Amino acid sequence: MASSSEGQGRRVEPVRAATNMGALPLDALYDILLRLPAKELCGLRLVCRSWRALLSDPAFAAAHAARYPEPLVLIGYNNNKSLELENGEWNWKYQGVISIMDLSGHVVKKLRVDGHITSMSLHLACVKKTGDGSCRLVNPATGAVHHVPKEDPAYGYSDRLCPFGQVASTREYKVLRKVSYSLNGNPRVLYEICAIVGRSSAVHGHEQWRMIQDPPCCIDIDWCAKASVVIDGVVYFLSKNAYSAGGSEQDWIASFDLETERWRPNIRGPQGLIIYNGLVVDKKLSLVNLNGSLVIVHLPYLCMDLWCLLDSDKGLWVRQYSIPIKEYYRRSISSSFTPLIVLDDGRIVIHIYGLGLGMLKIYDPKTNKLSSVAETGLSSAVSVYTGTLLSLEW
Repeated sequence: MASSSEGQGRRVEPVRAATNMGALPLDALYDILLRLPAKELCGLRLVCRSWRALLSDPAFAAAHAARYPEPLVLIGYNNNKSLELENGEWNWKYQGVISIMDLSGHVVKKLRVDGHITSMSLHLACVKKTGDGSCRLVNPATGAVHHVPKEDPAYGYSDRLCPFGQVASTREYKVLRKVSYSLNGNPRVLYEICAIVGRSSAVHGHEQWRMIQDPPCCIDIDWCAKASVVIDGVVYFLSKNAYSAGGSEQDWIASFDLETERWRPNIRGPQGLIIYNGLVVDKKLSLVNLNGSLVIVHLPYLCMDLWCLLDSDKGLWVRQYSIPIKEYYRRSISSSFTPLIVLDDGRIVIHIYGLGLGMLKIYDPKTNKLSSVAETGLSSAVSVYTGTLLSLEW
């Protein structure tokens, strides 16, 4: 969301030249519309061209976001599926739903998509189409779509997960994929990248997958949703070494720079994480982006520890939070715990999912307790929504 000062008090000059804004002066209309929720404002764009120009202006969107700083949550659902006959073959066809929810549990925007929602990042959802496996990035606020080339590699098959991020200098999106193949009967993997160029789905078609260099030696990447995260144009991956008590701390994190398209030096894991209360424990680990910081989520006995990276060069981590999850421990084997964002007052929004039930909780470090916020149901992917419902970046 926008900062508290960005766009505050600004007026939209192009609208001042409009010939018909009604009986109200522009300043008064601006202030009135600024007080309305984003969902209602999106509908008011249909009133007339002048209102659409005002409500679509980036300055107005920034001012509105500053007035409503509470974060929004992006939630994907793959509940609806049907068995359909296509090209002589029966296939499961998914009908996904992308919802934008506030912290009270109110859904402010909902978008239906054809396909399987695999991951979410920034203000976008990655959706795989049923049948041909083509991938696209969908903006739930605007409905805009960026298509990812769907050609399959001639030498193997690609994984369903496609981590993606944005390059700051060019603002283009880049997508990674893993390709598995066999060499002389031995399984092998390689990685490819694709840049998504253009501002609308109408201009796609010139993008193509390109092979990238192999990851650094002595690291075996865990290619799953919970083991990867994208922060400021860098993709971070957990190493499979991190899951064994005898794994080297040196080989815990691999990172790939989307702008330079090169692997960066490996990052050491937290010293002391393997030993907990003097015992070697079976680590349950995942990576998250918590307010722009790389965080390892560790689930030892009855609590969730959050290890924040302070210095990547030195591999310096600190266990900043230890959150009690005793009431969820019986189902923690099959549950997932995803910290989403630290609020301005220090509380942490957490998504908990297990046994077919998802919920948003808020952890208060002052009381060391979790409080319920809203149920999210049978979701497939959850993240913080970084865009605004009024933004038309695409």
